[in-house]
Amino acid sequence: MQETRKIQKTGGSTYVVSLPKKWIQSAGLKKGDQVALSVTGDGTLIVDPRMPRESEKLVKVVDINPSTDSKALLRLLIGAYVTGYDVMEIRAKGRIPSELRKTIQDFSRRVIGPEVVEESSSLVVLQDVADHADLDMRKVVRRMHLMARNMLEESIKAAKELDRGMADEVIARDDEVDRLHWFVEKQHAMTRRNVTFAAKMKMTWLESDSMLSTAKALERIADHASRIAHSVKLLGDSRIDAETMRSLEQLSAEAISILDCSVESLFKRDSSQANSCIERTSGLRERSNAFLDEIMKKRGKVAVGLAFAAESIERTGGYSSDIAEIAINLAEGQ
Repeated sequence: MQETRKIQKTGGSTYVVSLPKKWIQSAGLKKGDQVALSVTGDGTLIVDPRMPRESEKLVKVVDINPSTDSKALLRLLIGAYVTGYDVMEIRAKGRIPSELRKTIQDFSRRVIGPEVVEESSSLVVLQDVADHADLDMRKVVRRMHLMARNMLEESIKAAKELDRGMADEVIARDDEVDRLHWFVEKQHAMTRRNVTFAAKMKMTWLESDSMLSTAKALERIADHASRIAHSVKLLGDSRIDAETMRSLEQLSAEAISILDCSVESLFKRDSSQANSCIERTSGLRERSNAFLDEIMKKRGKVAVGLAFAAESIERTGGYSSDIAEIAINLAEGQ
């Protein structure tokens, strides 16, 4: 239930607002207690009765046994991480099997923050030591954008030059994009759980939601760049003819341009630019379909590899359009 309070001035420069009695009682506060005041990105003032919040750690206890599947354990740890847990305690009644211990170590290397702070034969404790204030999700999303566009450029170059080494590098970088995506998911969960953290990030919930949705779209784009890189293996030693390759490069350049346009409109909060990005995707789709029609006239591995590449380029345009729609929602909702 919303209540209003009149701002009063006491002394020469102090302004005061009274707090609702029912709220004071429900929070268990009394005269002399302290509350935390935080200002969010949209200027909202938050009065938090729980002091301090920074020292609180959200702990997840994971019980394992010799029959625990390593892949299931990895999924569980990633789930706990992106949900926002600060500490994960992996416990076993006896000795932790070496395979599961390796899974825990692999997990700590694949994500940002968690490191082993305690370890015994039956216990491993992971704690998030990342400085989230220094690496907020806006910076991470910008980094994901640069990585995804670079992966697209190099996957097309690898197809042109039949460079399997370059293709393998693109595929390997997909893991790094996943790592950044999980980090954004974790920070999003932290802003939802802890209003003090959200205020520290100077981020509204709408912006946090927008960054998370954008990160998901960029992760999908990186997946498609990796898919194009995988298609290099399908080509084998069969080079793409110059005219077809030129058409493929033009499609890729347009998709990357739309991606850049969409991400720029998101951070500028420019609805007009975002709409322009969206309108360009229909042209990309038409050109991609025409390219596929020509490819179907070819035969063998080259046709299959080119079809994979063209489809992924079109999907990149679609995900870029999604980012532009997110930009509009953010711009109009601020």
